[in-house]
Amino acid sequence: MSNSSKPGSGLIIPYLYTIQNIENTSLSYSNARYERAINSVYAMANLGWRDRVYLDLTARNDWASTLPAENRSYFYPSASLSFLLNNMIDMGKNVNLLKIRGSIAQVGNDTSPYSLYATYYDGGQWGDAIRLGKPGDLLNPVLLPEESSSYEVGMDIKMFNNRLRFEGTYYRADNRNQILSVPLAGSTGFNSIKINAGLLQSRGVELMLGFTPIETKDWTWNLDVNFTKNQTWLLELSEGTDFVQFWDEARVKNIAYAKDKSLGRDGLIGNLYTRKILRVTDKNSKYYGYPLLPENSEDAEWQAEDDYSKVGNYNPNFIMGLQTSITYKNFTLSMTFDWRSGGQYVSQTWRYLTEGVVSNTWLNQLIIPPDGLGGQPNEALRDWVVANADRLIYTNNPRPVGGPTPDFGGFYNDFYTGVGAYDGTFAPGVYGRYDDNGNFILVKENLGNEGTEFRPYAMSYPWGIGEANLFDADYVKLREIALNYKVPAKTAQKLKLQDLNISVYSRNIMLWAKSAGMGIDPERAYQSGSGGGFKQGVERFNAEPWVIPVGFKLSFTF
Repeated sequence: MSNSSKPGSGLIIPYLYTIQNIENTSLSYSNARYERAINSVYAMANLGWRDRVYLDLTARNDWASTLPAENRSYFYPSASLSFLLNNMIDMGKNVNLLKIRGSIAQVGNDTSPYSLYATYYDGGQWGDAIRLGKPGDLLNPVLLPEESSSYEVGMDIKMFNNRLRFEGTYYRADNRNQILSVPLAGSTGFNSIKINAGLLQSRGVELMLGFTPIETKDWTWNLDVNFTKNQTWLLELSEGTDFVQFWDEARVKNIAYAKDKSLGRDGLIGNLYTRKILRVTDKNSKYYGYPLLPENSEDAEWQAEDDYSKVGNYNPNFIMGLQTSITYKNFTLSMTFDWRSGGQYVSQTWRYLTEGVVSNTWLNQLIIPPDGLGGQPNEALRDWVVANADRLIYTNNPRPVGGPTPDFGGFYNDFYTGVGAYDGTFAPGVYGRYDDNGNFILVKENLGNEGTEFRPYAMSYPWGIGEANLFDADYVKLREIALNYKVPAKTAQKLKLQDLNISVYSRNIMLWAKSAGMGIDPERAYQSGSGGGFKQGVERFNAEPWVIPVGFKLSFTF
């Protein structure tokens, strides 16, 4: 309907809200049709020798309509080989299984329809006119199919009647010709271009150790611990491309540079970059490392550097899990714990609610001066700031000194209207410039002494500093707890069932997060939706009330 704010606008008869009553010029509609075809040929073979050696083979070829005619055919085979060493060598009765395995596989992939040449699409109506549009991205008529080659080796061990269990896997995956959109300068007339990116390589390890410390007639206790670690590097980029940017949110960018030791680039996927606080760089100055505040700024907050620096990575260092279950006769109590170590994420929730001063998150982290040092600038306040330089000056997580009222250490300021109020804060730092030889020349200190510039509390958030919105993603979580009762076999048979189980369970009962107090589950640090697509490592309004669901499950087999 019409976007006019006038009630009933766009209607033939005012206030009659039916489809038939909408004026033709107020209707907005569109349609789209996509065609895509893939033809495939597939074959497989499974071979075994005396329950000792197993070989599995597959082969597939696809022809995809979304790729250029000369590149639309791609072949991907796989092979896996395993040896049961316990059946080849006498290892005694305590070894139930010793398997060595390895595999190699290749997978191909095409792209979305109409990614080669620009085609017109329905742009909707403008009054009685039908509009057509062209994509904002520069398309690529010579795209190659994506290719992923993976290699894996592993070992499985079971001992002491399966009371001790181990599984270990090391893998590597090489992804070539990844189809990505790379940003272009606005002067080109396009937002981005689709390219075959080059080479991505992932390496990782997965380990599982299981143990049954108690196993009697009535009691059984099982423990299983798993460990996962994975890293992905961008090793090559197509010629003429320096980097790939996946998102830019809250003054932080997710950028992948090709690995280059000479430039200090590790090539890791998931790296986060932002502009750090601009600081005095003259090592001969006593103000070396102090924030260099912007002169003639209405905000008078921290100033950002021109260049972007790496400040983190949204991927974890590792993930561990613990599953434990205790069985007594027909009852089983089981619990699952998860531990994520390392990684960072960007919080848009924190950024908007805090900058808008509509939550207590910022208020709870203000720096309140000691008694007797608030209200007005003074030398004692300046000495206190310098004495606490590690917390107030050299930190990468800046916080203002002062607050919205005298009780929170607010300083007198009349910046907005000329009407004074004790709601002032200040950013510890200095004002100055450099001479031709790079020597720092102080204009004035902004450390709480005379001449310090105060701004209202409502203007105190460091909007331009991305690290203010960056948080650690470590957590420990009690993922699930469940109590199960297995109905005795005789009772189940009377009901003409093979087995019957009744369970009560709950999930996400406990969460400990390194960034506690924000009300945000680090596991929900992502954005998804049309337009921006899926963005890992940045959340926006994913904060939800903590709920503990309780469920019941009934399972049976005829």
